[in-house]
Order: sequence, then structure tokens, then C-alpha cells
Amino acid sequence: MTAPLPHCRDCGGRLEYDADTGRLCCGDVQCVALGIEVPVWRALKDAGLAADVVVGLPRPIRDGLPVPWVVPCSPGTVWWKLTDAERLCDAQNLWLCQLCGETLPAEAWVLVTPEGMVLQAALHEECKDLALEFCRHLSSSRTRAVPLLVTRGQLTTDGRPLTDAPPSDPYFLHQWELDPAVFRGRVQA
Repeated sequence: MTAPLPHCRDCGGRLEYDADTGRLCCGDVQCVALGIEVPVWRALKDAGLAADVVVGLPRPIRDGLPVPWVVPCSPGTVWWKLTDAERLCDAQNLWLCQLCGETLPAEAWVLVTPEGMVLQAALHEECKDLALEFCRHLSSSRTRAVPLLVTRGQLTTDGRPLTDAPPSDPYFLHQWELDPAVFRGRVQA
């Protein structure tokens, strides 16, 4: 990891990064926060190490790849496998594109698994194409997600229409699903 790592709020020691979980935690055995995970996006923001947020297209390029708006970054480092839950929360609550961060039209694209689960949030058509071209996870045979053009009214969370659900919170993000009636008519299992 090339980025400077933030310090623990409780003891001031440097947080340790666990590449397997994508989390930071204090490793000081004398600290009350020992082993308590801190999301990377939160720790970077708290320490003033989060890179400036870029909204819109074209996306910044790092390691030959476009950097999605919801991926946390610090100077010199893109935390590729992680999500900035605060930005994803904004994307869900404010109907923003998860790739570019700009407002979406009434109909936007979502990537839906064969089970009807939406991968995080919605996208513009150009952003969807960019994500599918460059993100190995989205194009993998394990994900098997298909792009669908939907409105907010065709999405649900916790069994209720998205439009009737309480807002997402960075520490309790909604899992979107395609409305079952829409799902049956549009997705082949």
C-alpha cells in the first residue's frame, strides 16, 4: 500500500490495513480500539487524507483504468476494491450515478443479478458501458449481472418500494432489488 495510513482516534498509533477485508484497524494491544474495524473511506476523511472528489466525465485515470466516483482515493492511491459508503449513500438517496457522481435522468441503468439484486446504484448509459468495459468484477461469470433501464419506482429495498423507504445511511446502505413484477418480465434466470 503506497498511501499514508491514518492514525487511530483513541491511541494515535498508525492503523493497520488488512488487504483481505479492505479495512483498517488499530493493532496496538494497549488500545481500547484494538481490532475494531474502521472503513477506509471514513479513516481517510477523518485524517484529511482523502483525495479531492472529481465529478463527471471523463473520469480520472489511474493504473490505466477510469476511477469510479464511489471508490475511495488518497493522494497516490486508489483503493480499488473498496467503496466510499458516504458517496454510495448519496448516489442512492439523491439518484446520482455511481460512476461519475452526476444527477441521473428519470430512467437510468442498473446492473441486476439473476436473483434480482442491483449492484449498488444506478448509472448513466455511457457510465454503464465504461463500467462494463473496465471492471473485471462486473464482467465476471460469477456476477452474471445484466444491465436494465429502470426508474426509481421499479426498485425496492427490504420488500418495499424504494420511493417509500427511509434514506440510506453510510453505515446502513440499502440493498436495491428490481421490483419482483418487473424482474419476472425482464430478467432471464
